[in-house]
Amino acid sequence: MIKPFTITEGTELTPALACKYINEHKTRTCERYDKLERYYEGEHDILNRDKRKVLANNKLVCNHARYISDTAVGYFAGNPVKYSSEQTIEPLLDLLKYADSDTQDIDLAQKASIFGVAYEFIYNDADGKPRLYAPDPRQAFVIYDDTVEQKPVAGVYYYELREGFTNRVTGYSVYLCDSVSVRHFLTDTAFTVKGEVTEKPHGMGGVPLIEIYNNSTCSGDFEPVLSLIDAYNVLQSDRVNDKEQFVEAILLIKGFTLGDTNAEKTETFKAIRENGTMEVDTDGSAEWLTRQFDEESVEVLRKSLEQDIHKFANVPCMSDESFGGNASGVAMRYKLLGFEQITKIKERYFREGLKERLRLLCNVLALTGAAKIDSTDISIQFTRALPVNEVERAQLVSELRDVVPLDILLGQLPFVDNPEAAAEKVRAQQNDFPNLLPDLADEQS
Repeated sequence: MIKPFTITEGTELTPALACKYINEHKTRTCERYDKLERYYEGEHDILNRDKRKVLANNKLVCNHARYISDTAVGYFAGNPVKYSSEQTIEPLLDLLKYADSDTQDIDLAQKASIFGVAYEFIYNDADGKPRLYAPDPRQAFVIYDDTVEQKPVAGVYYYELREGFTNRVTGYSVYLCDSVSVRHFLTDTAFTVKGEVTEKPHGMGGVPLIEIYNNSTCSGDFEPVLSLIDAYNVLQSDRVNDKEQFVEAILLIKGFTLGDTNAEKTETFKAIRENGTMEVDTDGSAEWLTRQFDEESVEVLRKSLEQDIHKFANVPCMSDESFGGNASGVAMRYKLLGFEQITKIKERYFREGLKERLRLLCNVLALTGAAKIDSTDISIQFTRALPVNEVERAQLVSELRDVVPLDILLGQLPFVDNPEAAAEKVRAQQNDFPNLLPDLADEQS
């Protein structure tokens, strides 16, 4: 993957040069990000459609964008990530708990789902402990070197400064962080550095701003189907428009007039509406002009659009009839095959971000003398947020107990958060009550 922001190896990244990157970042990405956020929030292009005042102009927003994103995020990151290792990692788990990493993971997954990319900024709080923050992708980016390895050189996080009463943008506050320190400075609206530049070491042994991709193209989950979402909104809006215009049908009169002037015509038509009847000459007639509806064809088109939206987004419609009933786990996996494929891609890129997070936090623990943990020896496990057939899963665990380690088996059970600790409790329980679990006793012997 070609990184969007690179710098020649050995070039000094000064605050002035960082401002040039910020200006490029706003120009290149923010318009696209703004549109994706609008669609997630339900502000679709259909709301800007303008028609002649004599026609109905309903603007229905069927927010498939939010549905696709929320479903994908819930399925992928709805359950907390589990960490395990043969070494003691309790100090690291305590740091993650202190930083509320479970909530952070959901926030990162949602931003990646909407914008195609997410950022995690690791900073030290007032107590000197590392905390996690997910800045808006419109306010952060990572600069890489131009070598084949494309190593991160620095991270930039910036946000607007506004005047109190007028809410006018007066400048920007910028954090420029490299592998050693974090520099902070202010700029004006033209991104010209003003005032003092402060610098503070962070002690993380790497760039504390981590970039996480949603997929190889950095596209949002609903971005490929924006045109289909627009078409669906137009179709549904026009269906309501047709119904409204049907009610407001035009009265066609043949052979006579309602009056000579507009005032007479209005008075006559008012009397017709009040009385519900009208008199016509022998050669005259009156009838309503109405549209003919082909609801069957329109409904076929609606279903086709909706199927294409879910098909090309690879996010199924969970309210579909095919997801009803008591389907087995294997049958459910076949129905979710496309969804699972894009989720595996998400998982691969998300895992890389979490590995970098763990590496930086382990550097902090080593620097403070709290613990020495090898982050490369930590396994990261994601669990899909799907209804689980617990009987089926328990049978699988029982059948594999002679060939698979106990902690791995217990990790397959959805209600077990810490497989290693659970395995130790089971072994301790067996030692205290040897007749309670005879099968496990045979396994241990």
